[in-house]
Amino acid sequence: MRQISINRRSNRVLYNVTISVDSLKYEEWLLFMREEHIPKIFSSLCFESYRICKILGEEAGGTAVAVQYVAYSTESFEKYNTEFAPRLQAEHQERFGTSAAAYRTTLEIIEEGHLVDDSVE
Repeated sequence: MRQISINRRSNRVLYNVTISVDSLKYEEWLLFMREEHIPKIFSSLCFESYRICKILGEEAGGTAVAVQYVAYSTESFEKYNTEFAPRLQAEHQERFGTSAAAYRTTLEIIEEGHLVDDSVE
């Protein structure tokens, strides 16, 4: 029987950064994110995980990407946002300018779930 495993997670924050990256800069931007930007974000000790998602569908002249980070708590996210984000956002802006325009959204995680399949041994 298939069931859904539900985890109620209070106080965690999903920080979503949607970025429109110029197609000519996409590979450089992705390398920068993997090798420089994300490691610096994790050095803040405010986040437990991240994912990079390519938004499906073509955008004229660019690639749309969502980078999602999960903060341990509201307090962790606030610490990141005040102590680390301004410098890291400035570095990103200085490196890519209008070639990688970002839009940020902050969400409280209320509940998460995944499929549990008891028939798999």
